[in-house]
Amino acid sequence: MKDRFGRDLEDLRITLTHACNFSCFFCHMEGEGNENLSGLPLRDILLVAKASKDFGIKYVKLTGGEPTLRRDLIEIVKGLKSLGFEVSMTTNGVLLPRLATKLKEAGLSRVNISLHALDRETFKKITGVDALDKVLEGIKSAINANLRPVKLNFVVNKMNINEIKEIIDFSEKLGIDELHLIEMHPVGLGKSSFSYHENLNIIEDYLKKNSTKVTIRNKHFRPRYYLNSGLVVEVVKPYANPIFCAGCNRIRLTVDGKLKTCLYREDKVIDISGILKTNLPEDDKLELIKESFKLAIAIREPNFKYTL
Repeated sequence: MKDRFGRDLEDLRITLTHACNFSCFFCHMEGEGNENLSGLPLRDILLVAKASKDFGIKYVKLTGGEPTLRRDLIEIVKGLKSLGFEVSMTTNGVLLPRLATKLKEAGLSRVNISLHALDRETFKKITGVDALDKVLEGIKSAINANLRPVKLNFVVNKMNINEIKEIIDFSEKLGIDELHLIEMHPVGLGKSSFSYHENLNIIEDYLKKNSTKVTIRNKHFRPRYYLNSGLVVEVVKPYANPIFCAGCNRIRLTVDGKLKTCLYREDKVIDISGILKTNLPEDDKLELIKESFKLAIAIREPNFKYTL
């Protein structure tokens, strides 16, 4: 299904919890605020996901907070997979050494692992924890479990911009499939720390000179640079790319039961928590949630709108 701006809806991003074992200074918190909420129960997550299938949703991305802190994560993945979705997850990787194989067996297809520095002290300053070695172990666990493509998320800022070539070399040597160089968002904690924002133009100039091919991904119109090694570097510019929102195919289920139509917007939200809490039969709930999706799609609009 398309919204009134002609954008397809394909991707449901589910916040499983606000709890996190990191405290990155730029965390956008999925645009949901910093209240520490534990998340919706399994049955509600699966009910909303089931309803979303009627509107073209094919992919589910599990996020947080840190989704691996959910004790029922394996059951969540199994349930979503049984509904026919391609399920992926974004994670800081710390708990992957004991979870990666179980998640693969449960039906998780792939992972995005946050790695914002290779220097131990810089990593600690950015994330608030001394856990670089654990994250590196987690990345290797994901590769060994064949959670492919394994993607690394690197949020570029003034603390780590000098590590760009190093993170590219690291990704190539380790056999990472994709490296995402992400511009800082002025969302969540990023609002108060936006002085650390860095322009990515110089990085893109370097990539253009060292790539064999450049394509543009439909999602958010992100440029993808193909290196000789086989590594794909994707540049994600939610702030500086004027047509970023035009390529958005995503809707969000928040930790407290709202359909959030935009990361940046707090006024384009449909609250379905009341439906989930009622004692109505499941089929009735399902129909009400579908009506809520129709409303969410009707009010969905780009945060940045440009006339070409």
